[in-house]
Amino acid sequence: MVRLIALSILFSGACSLHAQEADRAIRKGNTALEKGDAAAATRAYEQAAKDERGVFNLGNAWYGQDSLARAQQAYESAAAMAKGDQAQARAYHNLGNAQLRQRKFQEAVNAYKEALKRSPTDADTRYNLAFAQKMLEQQQKQKKDEGKDQNKDQDKKKQDEQPKDPQNKEGQDKDKEAQEQPQPKDRIDPQDAKRMLDAAQQQEKNVQDEVRRKLQPKPIAPTDKDW
Repeated sequence: MVRLIALSILFSGACSLHAQEADRAIRKGNTALEKGDAAAATRAYEQAAKDERGVFNLGNAWYGQDSLARAQQAYESAAAMAKGDQAQARAYHNLGNAQLRQRKFQEAVNAYKEALKRSPTDADTRYNLAFAQKMLEQQQKQKKDEGKDQNKDQDKKKQDEQPKDPQNKEGQDKDKEAQEQPQPKDRIDPQDAKRMLDAAQQQEKNVQDEVRRKLQPKPIAPTDKDW
């Protein structure tokens, strides 16, 4: 019994020592991050790799250096290590951000949904989810349109490869000659032509201005969550 108690005290002391070391590393990393030294922050957080706070903040440090694949990996680990709903929601939110910036729109949608399961009222996550869904929709539409264009090109290539009928050559030549004959044109007064051209150009400018106004981009930067 005495031996078991002694071992328990020793184990408790070791855990406390590890926790203190993790706290020091995290504080050091936070200070470096506040000073804008993301590289130093990364090194500090890596010393707290067994602490969910350290892993989450490591993801933030990698994210700040645009090392998005590493940030994604850190957030995935933080989400798996996190014990509370709010901690998991933070990790999944930032995981979605890292995936969004990598244009992994479906993965980002999934991550934001996981965050909302744990924090349903989070407005930032809802906004980012809606944006990711919109980007996913556009991506899928673009792929669909590209597939249609590719099929059209293949059909045109097949038509071009079809053998020509020599018996129709004479008729084709006559049609070509007819098309090449000058066609009679109605004369338009030069002043009328200028007025028509000016009106058409002004109308086109008005349309372009309206399109530009409607397509004016809105702020879309994902909202990060700090620990």
